[in-house]
Amino acid sequence: MVNDNDSPKSPTGPHFLFVTFPAQGHINPSLELAKRLAGTFTGVRVTFAAPVSAYNRRMLSKENVLETLTFATYSDGHDNGFRYSTSSDKTRQLYMSEMKQRGRETLTELIDENHRQNRPFTCVVYTILLTWVAELAREFKIPSALLWVQPMTVFSIFYHYFNGYADTISEMAENIQNNPSGFIKFPSLPLFNLRDLPSFLVPTNAYAFVLPAFREQIESLKQEENPKILVNSFQELEQEALTSVLDNIKIVPIGPLITSSTNSKTDAEYVKWLDTKRDSSVLYISFGTLAVLSKKQLVELCKALIESRRPFLWVITDKSYRIKEDVEEKEEDSIRSFREELNEIGMVVSWCDQFRALKHRSIGCYVTHCGWNSSLESLVAGVPVVAFPQWTDQMTNAKLLEDCWRTGVRVMERKEGGEVVVESGEIRRCVEEVMEEKAEEFRSNAARWSGLAAETVREGGSSFNHLKAFVDEHR
Repeated sequence: MVNDNDSPKSPTGPHFLFVTFPAQGHINPSLELAKRLAGTFTGVRVTFAAPVSAYNRRMLSKENVLETLTFATYSDGHDNGFRYSTSSDKTRQLYMSEMKQRGRETLTELIDENHRQNRPFTCVVYTILLTWVAELAREFKIPSALLWVQPMTVFSIFYHYFNGYADTISEMAENIQNNPSGFIKFPSLPLFNLRDLPSFLVPTNAYAFVLPAFREQIESLKQEENPKILVNSFQELEQEALTSVLDNIKIVPIGPLITSSTNSKTDAEYVKWLDTKRDSSVLYISFGTLAVLSKKQLVELCKALIESRRPFLWVITDKSYRIKEDVEEKEEDSIRSFREELNEIGMVVSWCDQFRALKHRSIGCYVTHCGWNSSLESLVAGVPVVAFPQWTDQMTNAKLLEDCWRTGVRVMERKEGGEVVVESGEIRRCVEEVMEEKAEEFRSNAARWSGLAAETVREGGSSFNHLKAFVDEHR
């Protein structure tokens, strides 16, 4: 291991090493940022490292990229992919541990090899849950930056949770029955109800094992000489949240990291189908690549779509959920009995170019799980939403979309036999509010954010300038 370069400089300009977690919500923004760096700024080169599983599962495309962007792999121990939705907490923890061990070995070789070839890395950029990458960069004395792939508001909530607010949130959860409308106030942020907080912070959350990883992330930043976070957001969208973190952490908003180009075919069946529909008349429905709906929830959604009679484009990917021990069922199989009626009204597909679909003139509303990529895409495309969050940051994203940016409404869930379900009537109510009752207000707000998002990434815009300054630091 080479440790003698206190401030690594490449003789041919900045060379960034990107390391991403194998989830679409991490890969998409990090690859878009890598492409921007390699394609916008003279002399910049980027090596993009993702797990073997991400390439095997075609989670990213290496087509149509510049020579200044190259690709590398590291092993997470599961080269055919790891299934979060059907794994136990213990299995997930073992997976994270194995990824760290295998990943360190592979990336150490990659860093050493580039140093020997006289093209040393001048900065490492890594996504959430990869604190070990920052540790490795410190060992090699290479500056690093965390790419935060969620809104700044969510980072701020985690930061304050680990700096004095944990007990307050726990008390709030304990008193939820007596005070369901109780709120918590963080510095420089709006008021939050318990249902608005990232699900990892709620004691009853099934994924609480992830919480120590976020604590580790924040503690790791404090160990940096010049801690820096590149945020997939923009100045105009989260002005207050961007000033809400202390500990001398430099916050650099460089988003939205949404690709404006598309390689998808113009003659795809779903595009032809959308072309036949009236402007702003179609519901676009997608719950992302990780969130899995229960059978009961899928049934309620089917009933809502059939009863509303509005045309829809629904993306159901190849996701499964556990019915009972060792028994799984795919989402698509759960709606089989409704397919004939659904096909009379709308279209169900296994994949589509989401951003392209959202920009289509016929789309009037996006029924979304509120993953941050999807939330940003709705804002950039100027499409109002029915916010249907499932877990993690999605709860907070839904709050922001509804109350702060005012581009849609959030469904109200209820508990049914220990299971949280949004009933068909509630789904229809929200759709009607977005498509009819408040359509003009929501579309106007969405169009405003779309304009601001376009301005900020243009040359001279705030995100462009922030990114240029970041690159210049490593020349």
